[in-house]
Amino acid sequence: MALVPLVAAICLAACTSSEPPEPLSPYQLAPAPGGLDVVGSGGREIGFGRAQLGVLQSIARIEGVAPRQVPCGPGQEAYATDSGLRLVFEDQRFVGWGSMSDRAGRTCLA
Repeated sequence: MALVPLVAAICLAACTSSEPPEPLSPYQLAPAPGGLDVVGSGGREIGFGRAQLGVLQSIARIEGVAPRQVPCGPGQEAYATDSGLRLVFEDQRFVGWGSMSDRAGRTCLA
């Protein structure tokens, strides 16, 4: 019986990949007043209010690199993308973004 957990662990390890996701070229993110537009996708968007996990996974697929967590205000989480955006989440929901030159929705509280 002790062999069963070991085999299960080996199978799980084989199923996971540490390789970064493939970018979904030619899609790109474009900041928008209601979230992020996915340029080249026929009008799809990543709108405010979406679940945090789905937003982060979508951006990782588009950019080919997962956003990295960065400091933010109390009750908030923020992630930086390779394209220079800071994504803000509250209660596991996408609520805002900011860049060096613009922003929409909520920003990190200091």
